[in-house]
Amino acid sequence: MITLKDKILGGLLGASIGDSMGAATEFMTIKQIKEWFGGRVTTFVDLPDHIWLKDSIKGMVTDDFSIGYYTAKSMIEKNKKMCDEVALDALVKWSSHPLYSQCVGPTTRLTIARLKGEEIQEKKERLCMNQRVTNGGGMKSGIVGLFNPNDIDGAIEDALTMCHITHNNTIALSAACAIAAATAKAFADNVSYLEVIEAGIYGAEKGFSRAVEIGAKPVAGCSIAKKIALAVEIGMRNQDDFEGAMKAIARTIGCGLYAYEAVPAAFGFIAACKGQALETIHMAVNCGDDTDTVACMAGYIVGAMNGADAFPKKYLDLINSANGYDLEKMSADIETMI
Repeated sequence: MITLKDKILGGLLGASIGDSMGAATEFMTIKQIKEWFGGRVTTFVDLPDHIWLKDSIKGMVTDDFSIGYYTAKSMIEKNKKMCDEVALDALVKWSSHPLYSQCVGPTTRLTIARLKGEEIQEKKERLCMNQRVTNGGGMKSGIVGLFNPNDIDGAIEDALTMCHITHNNTIALSAACAIAAATAKAFADNVSYLEVIEAGIYGAEKGFSRAVEIGAKPVAGCSIAKKIALAVEIGMRNQDDFEGAMKAIARTIGCGLYAYEAVPAAFGFIAACKGQALETIHMAVNCGDDTDTVACMAGYIVGAMNGADAFPKKYLDLINSANGYDLEKMSADIETMI
């Protein structure tokens, strides 16, 4: 049986590995990834010169994992459960990250600027917030799943608290709750990948209804829950066919910046790979478009499900050294708070 601490560490590792590996392939097409790297990327590689991240080294994470990391750090330092104070503190501290200006998303950038008291040129209020239906909530919400082992509803509420500050619209919050719920479910004893996926769909549905209840802005877009179900159907239809599954999900669901692409794609890859940790992350890293975000989100889930032993020890060493982290200590601290 995998211990609680190992599952927490597995979630941290899976997300950070996915983010770091995926940073090298981000925004490329599937074909370009193969041509540039001579095949699939299945390990840490140096970032190509054309990648927009500068001064990044092999193993360094981007905003996808680091926002969640700073959130966990804030919770630990303050010895508080998720609340607005913790979420705000984490955002401000994260803005001092060396790569902040290069990798911060548009929605999060605007929120942090407001928090710092910077002058914002206000735009006319729109009826819907369609332009802010991004995956920035989903990429960081996996961390609250680690603080709510097998407590799906608790993870959903924490995801809403964490993400409404930056992504206060119904679809982005629904997507964030899907990742948080699935990560929480991954802690159940002998849990299957299908049970984890079911939790994600439940999280998307409940997250949407709760987002409406708390006054999140309306969005004209598709259902995250239904899009997850479609992605999972495609993934299961193409199990044991890595290339076929990856291309089918990328071409039908999409793996881009919007929450209704990246989040369902993550679940589709989990289904295609039957919940296997590294294979799922590798599929996300090679799918093209917003690869680091998709791999980070999927990594939280399959990492917690399979535990830290699913990853080579050298990966932990590289992530820690490249980012100045101590993920083993963080996992122990999180366990103490649960």
